[in-house]
Amino acid sequence: MVRTVVVMLLVVTAGVGQASRPHTRYFSLGNCPNITEKYDFDPVPYLGRWYEQERFDVVFQAGMDCVNAIYSDLGDGYVEVHNTARTASGKYTDIVGKAHVIAPGVLLVEFHGHIPGEYHVLDTDYESFSAVYNCIQAGEYHFQYAWILSRTMTLDQTTLDYAHQVFLANGIDISLMHATYQGDDCPYTS
Repeated sequence: MVRTVVVMLLVVTAGVGQASRPHTRYFSLGNCPNITEKYDFDPVPYLGRWYEQERFDVVFQAGMDCVNAIYSDLGDGYVEVHNTARTASGKYTDIVGKAHVIAPGVLLVEFHGHIPGEYHVLDTDYESFSAVYNCIQAGEYHFQYAWILSRTMTLDQTTLDYAHQVFLANGIDISLMHATYQGDDCPYTS
């Protein structure tokens, strides 16, 4: 019964998001890919601002652009996660949570009132890009999240191509990626 409810929630959630992008799949039949995280991931050089360059569409980010995240040290192994964006209606939105490393390259991210999620850093050079992924298995289906982040508002094509290769090497379909607008009119905070 619980499995059926989870699968139905994924179907309903995916259907809502697909109204704006009918050719995008939010969930798929089959298993999550067998991924390899950055085994020597260090959260300290990961701190600071990251700009979202590309992502898989997900309901909680529907219509958002100017997406960025600021990671700050909270001490005791925890990092503050401050995500900001501009909504489809043009309003600034943000959410603050915290994260901590639970395995090499894997952080558990928690926002008040939301179910904690895993943040799998597949690769990063800490200075220009980060390739992040999560996949949730629900019975015979899986639900995916993916992001390419950069330290600057734009990312050079060579680095973007490398980030795409990281996903491909992990068996992740990058045709589901779409670019996130970043521009001078974005309502970033300092």
